[in-house]
Amino acid sequence: MKSATPAATTAPAAIEDGGHAAAATPAVGLLTLGGVMAAIAIFIALNYALGITDNWVGFLFLTYWGSVEQLKLEQLPKCILGALVGLLAAYGLQALPPLMGPAGFALALGVILVLVYCLIMGWWPIAVNTCAMLFLTVTTIPMLQAGPGLLKLFPALGTGVAYFAVLAWIIHAFTKRSASRRAT
Repeated sequence: MKSATPAATTAPAAIEDGGHAAAATPAVGLLTLGGVMAAIAIFIALNYALGITDNWVGFLFLTYWGSVEQLKLEQLPKCILGALVGLLAAYGLQALPPLMGPAGFALALGVILVLVYCLIMGWWPIAVNTCAMLFLTVTTIPMLQAGPGLLKLFPALGTGVAYFAVLAWIIHAFTKRSASRRAT
């Protein structure tokens, strides 16, 4: 049997960064884990203090922005608008049928089809993007659609966006400052 290839023995962080990153030491990994735990605990406490029970909305936003867009601040507006478009489309699917009957369902479905067509054509990518489709997909889960209302998800999204954007900005500022110190 052949031995493991070099790619198979590379540290996970190095693999995710195209093989260019050095693996973190166990101590740095534990410190990072502690920081992540503190950030999550603060976010959950903030949501609790604000009466927001749907923490998952902020975490869904963070998951997309962090893993797909790598927490790049220049991608933040695109992610925010995409999440809002997805939530609004799902809200239309929940709110319009009870108000307008089958015509409301047809209208909401028509809007979703237009959004999908815009995504396919690459039109209006600042707001109709993968983040929009992620939020639309998740918020059209039948249990969420049957719930008390998707309107309560907007404050949850806003809190998550604000919290994680400020946190990312602080992290970027410290890493930039640290990198400039190492360069001198």
